[in-house]
Amino acid sequence: MPEPQSPSIQALDYMPWIGLSEEERLKQKLHQQQLAEDYPCSFGEDCFVSPQAIVLPEQLKLGDRSYIAGGAIVRSTRLVTGSDCSINSYSVLSGDITMGDGVRIASHASLYGFNHGFAVTDVPIFRQPLTVKGIVIGDDVWIGAGAVILDGVTIGSHSIVAAGAIVTRDVPAYSIAGGNPAKLIRSRLAGDTGIADYKKAPATLYGRLEYFGRQVREQLTPLLEFYSEIIDGEKLFRDRPGAGRTVRAYCDAVEIAAMFSSLPPGWTKEELIATLQQFQDSRTGLLPDPWSPPGPGDQPELLTDHLSRYHLLAVGYALETLGSALPYSVTVIENMDTLTLYQQLDRLPWAENAWGAGDWIDCYATGLYHNLKSFGSVKRPDDLFGWLATHCRRDSGLWGLPTAEEGWLQPVNGFYRLTRATYAQFGLPLPYPERTIDTVLAHSRDRRFFRTEVLNACNVLDVVHPLWLCLKQSDYRQAEIRTWAEDMLGQVLPFWVPGRGFAFQLSRQQDTGLQGTEMWLSIIYLLADLCGLSSALGYSPKGVHRLEPAFTLSV
Repeated sequence: MPEPQSPSIQALDYMPWIGLSEEERLKQKLHQQQLAEDYPCSFGEDCFVSPQAIVLPEQLKLGDRSYIAGGAIVRSTRLVTGSDCSINSYSVLSGDITMGDGVRIASHASLYGFNHGFAVTDVPIFRQPLTVKGIVIGDDVWIGAGAVILDGVTIGSHSIVAAGAIVTRDVPAYSIAGGNPAKLIRSRLAGDTGIADYKKAPATLYGRLEYFGRQVREQLTPLLEFYSEIIDGEKLFRDRPGAGRTVRAYCDAVEIAAMFSSLPPGWTKEELIATLQQFQDSRTGLLPDPWSPPGPGDQPELLTDHLSRYHLLAVGYALETLGSALPYSVTVIENMDTLTLYQQLDRLPWAENAWGAGDWIDCYATGLYHNLKSFGSVKRPDDLFGWLATHCRRDSGLWGLPTAEEGWLQPVNGFYRLTRATYAQFGLPLPYPERTIDTVLAHSRDRRFFRTEVLNACNVLDVVHPLWLCLKQSDYRQAEIRTWAEDMLGQVLPFWVPGRGFAFQLSRQQDTGLQGTEMWLSIIYLLADLCGLSSALGYSPKGVHRLEPAFTLSV
């Protein structure tokens, strides 16, 4: 029979935060030394492991001021914590678990960083090998009492897992998740007044979209003011406060305002036009970034600088929303003959970087469009469309090949970029829309890119726009596409941050910016349009993401 412990020791075991006397510190040091002799263990400064906890680790590393309270069970686990972490009474931790700083595990919570194999049915489950993906918990996370976290889950920093939640999927940063299975309740950053508060939003999807659009319109002026500055008398925009200057920030601000038939606050239309037009080079017609200029090996005649390429889109279309246009024709595209064009198209990295190939075509076709519309050019995109028609793959409906590292990501994203400026912009039918739908939907199920916590605006836009474009020609798999769009809207809408907008990577709400806001607002419209509900929003995309064909080719 063990000797009964004194009341002070009992309290310390179950409430380690009350502090240790010098005698208790010595006993704790001896206890940690014994654990380190028995198991691979290391302890930071002022750690505490109750002798009444069951600690049988494969590896244990506690950061400074972290503790394991009495009654906790840490078994067959590789447990690594940051500083100031607490594993409270009667919690159970098994498998591979990594925590950041300030993680609080409440009583009776269970974390299982492993799983039983069950792939075959003629072998008992207990004889099949275990699988281990591990659990990763960020900084400043509270796991509520009785919550269960399963293998393979990542809990983003600054999140709360509600008491009793069963967490089977990743939880984005700054989230509150609860239920069985756990779902996002709301974002901590959105607060009680944000769109993420579903108690205030209507129950129907149409009502939620209408509510969202109204909230964005009401917050438009303070949002754009948040990303604007005046330095030495010069008015400017930054994508995020403190970020470096970019051409794109001006364009995003103009296009966000244009969605609501407005201008950025504090600017006249004439000021905006003059600011945007100054970025174009009169000799080439391209728009190099004055703050990130091309390198010495740049070949403007072959469109080698990616910022010069994108700014042709961003500035050109932003000027259109203002009722203006680029001041100069795009000379380098006007002067490119068919042989040079085909040589460039053949050289593009279709096998390993189909997005980059699509980016190049997006610029070339946009230059043709501006020259046709604003400068009376007679140079048509017939040769470009001929090459595209003969190089589109019948098996996938795309250009380019999947890669071992990223699957269909590159071809799907490249498809959006090249079709945006060609088939969509000139109002022409796609070569194989049904095969495209098959491929794009298959890609949309790739969890490397389409889990809530990793969603970014490019990857979602590059799926939703191709699906939207294909459905202009075919109703193939339409119901499935609508279901996907409804689910995606449910994931995206809660991440709006009042007065700040969206982050490019949806879950990183601390990084809201003009680019993320402009892109996600356009994406939400496309998703809503796939559901037949876009009229609820009260806005539509303008500029680079506008949807109507911009130029009709005459025969």
